[in-house]
Amino acid sequence: MRMRTLALSGVLFAGAGVLTAQELQSSPPPVLLITHEEIKPGSMGTHERSVASYFALWERAKVPGNYRLGLVPVSGDQNEVLYLQGYPSFAAMEADQKAMESAIAASAAYQTELDQLERSTGPLHATQSTAVAVYRADLSYRPLKMEDVAKSRYFSIAKIKTNMGQSSSYEDYTKQFNQAREKANLDEHTAVFQVISGSAVGTFLSFSAFKSLTEWDTFRTGMEARNKAIDEALGGEMVVKQRQQLAGQIYAGVTSALYAFNPKISRPAPAFAAVDVAFWAPQAAGKMQAAKKEEKKP
Repeated sequence: MRMRTLALSGVLFAGAGVLTAQELQSSPPPVLLITHEEIKPGSMGTHERSVASYFALWERAKVPGNYRLGLVPVSGDQNEVLYLQGYPSFAAMEADQKAMESAIAASAAYQTELDQLERSTGPLHATQSTAVAVYRADLSYRPLKMEDVAKSRYFSIAKIKTNMGQSSSYEDYTKQFNQAREKANLDEHTAVFQVISGSAVGTFLSFSAFKSLTEWDTFRTGMEARNKAIDEALGGEMVVKQRQQLAGQIYAGVTSALYAFNPKISRPAPAFAAVDVAFWAPQAAGKMQAAKKEEKKP
């Protein structure tokens, strides 16, 4: 397989976290916490309701931060859920966790409710795991701003595993590819993160966001012309063949899956949700519309 086709699952990027209005105009977060949950078959609906109970508790306890985007599968394992939390630093990630613990511990009633939720939701999970990744701006290509992500509905994630000792080769390979895309002036937006804890050494993640799957149709119909432009920018057929051989040495494996944003299991930052209130906070949007109707009444 030609590695350039991975761009289909890495055209755009998104992230979530402690965002201000100004940060919505920024690049992806420097630190990304990824939680992967495998839900037992037949339990997805119950799990979704349990997440809502957790969020309701956090709201009552006034838990600061702890914002996240929840993803459910469109392709791949249909029994998994992903949560993404972005932070400006590791210190901010630690502070966010401590703030949540303090808010719950401040009330015996909150702690009791949390314990009950954990006992009831625990059996719904087959496995739970977390990974921490850092944003690699040098391996990314024209990454999207967070405001664009907030308007998206789908997320595609490519997981790239490199062979032992080949991480630097992967970096060079990717930089050369991005230089070719820049030379061809392709309107693509790729963000790459490197996993530093919670997965095999040499693991990289490529994220993409889509407002609709129509974007995949557009990409597919223009793929031949795009690939030709990249080949020419790389230096022609000989260079492309050399890169194909090199890819076999670098890559241990690549997997990709498509996810849909699920607002019911998401707790986006207020500034992030405000970009598209009707999607991220439909209840709030309904109240706003009702209030406007009341204002218009004579």
